[in-house]
Amino acid sequence: MLDIGVFMRIKSVLASNAGVQTFTAGKVNVYSDFDGTYFPSSHSRINNLQYGHAKWLNEYFYDFGNFLNNSKDDINFKITTGRTFGEFKTIAKLLKSKGFSMPLPDALITKNGSDEYLKVNSDENFYKSCTFPFDYKKANLKKQEAIKDLTGWNGQALRPKIYEALRKFNFKVVEFDSEHGVNDYGRKSLFSHTGYDNFMLYGDNMPPKSHWLAGLRKDGSLKYYLSFPYDMLNVSERRGAYGDIRYNISKYLKNSGVKFVMEEFCDKDGGNRPVIVISPKIDGKPLDKLYDTKEAVRKAVINNDFVIAAGDGSNDFEMLNPLNYIDKSDLHPDLQKQLAGLTDENIDKVVENPLIVRKLRKLPFIGIVIKDDNNGLDKLYKLFGKYGKVIEVERGNLPAGIKNAIKMYSMSKPEFLSSMSQNLKVAVGIMQDEIWKYAIKLLQWNSITKF
Repeated sequence: MLDIGVFMRIKSVLASNAGVQTFTAGKVNVYSDFDGTYFPSSHSRINNLQYGHAKWLNEYFYDFGNFLNNSKDDINFKITTGRTFGEFKTIAKLLKSKGFSMPLPDALITKNGSDEYLKVNSDENFYKSCTFPFDYKKANLKKQEAIKDLTGWNGQALRPKIYEALRKFNFKVVEFDSEHGVNDYGRKSLFSHTGYDNFMLYGDNMPPKSHWLAGLRKDGSLKYYLSFPYDMLNVSERRGAYGDIRYNISKYLKNSGVKFVMEEFCDKDGGNRPVIVISPKIDGKPLDKLYDTKEAVRKAVINNDFVIAAGDGSNDFEMLNPLNYIDKSDLHPDLQKQLAGLTDENIDKVVENPLIVRKLRKLPFIGIVIKDDNNGLDKLYKLFGKYGKVIEVERGNLPAGIKNAIKMYSMSKPEFLSSMSQNLKVAVGIMQDEIWKYAIKLLQWNSITKF
């Protein structure tokens, strides 16, 4: 006898196809990396585009724009990028000046999970009057508050403390958009305010040479990037100042009960200047792209929605990894330990555990990996592709990947399929006869109750 729950699911699928209104969400949230993923080319190539490539890029933006417009009530499209707000704005304006009409997202998340900016103006206004549809001063306050509740992080309160620590040593402080070159970012680049240093560093007591200037990159309020003179760690008095600055910022955060991560390194992209990056600590790590997609998946489980994440680089790995989204709280402690200590040797066995497979199949999530032999993301496809949780596409095929992901998920989840609008079904290519065939398969499958 057919299970009553299964019967109701089939009835729901057929009812939606007949035009009966359902009252569940059926919305799709897409989080896409920018460089190499949504924008299928390199920044450096924009100024030297050949005719054939320029023609292809125009067609790509036109087709993607049509797809987003046709499904605007059903798909929320967000860019989550390693770029700063100013860097993204610069490339959007550069593309506009070259005659391209790149569809802009519903929201922009900058610097690998830092502040989110919701759209405050239209693409049409941008391309007609150059009014950029995002405002650096209008970040998503709900995200800031949520992270404050989680970690105690208050970026607005931290900023003056950073300035206080720097000015104690009479630093000139410059706030800038990018640590990349002046050729790309002009006055938005740190190096339009201080020159590149190319002298040799030696020992611990060399005389000071670098301009006494500290840079504070514009990363919003959820991340702080401090850049110091090239010779900061090789001049004894400068090294002492660096230690004092680091100590006082850290002391303020600890005394305030903030969960934070302080990373220190010499930034190769930033002229090898010593850098301190301060971020809220989420799940033991610095805030990154995973925070937003994980929140989206959590809400999707409740609302019968669906989440897609797409990327092509190492900074996309965590948000593309389906294991980061499964609920581990009800797993046996031994299995939890295995998941916490995954290695190349044991990951295949852990992922094939029936309990893990069941949780993976239920996830309202699919990751899209851009094929690249050097990005290290192919292992995600090899591990999770067989469960329909990660798919691969060629660079430039993101729209097809999104459509395929929606179609795959909807045809495996009758509850989601039944709540999809007819517009979205048409936009992704779900035909009427496919839905009927799917309903018949549901009747035939003995394993139907596992859905």
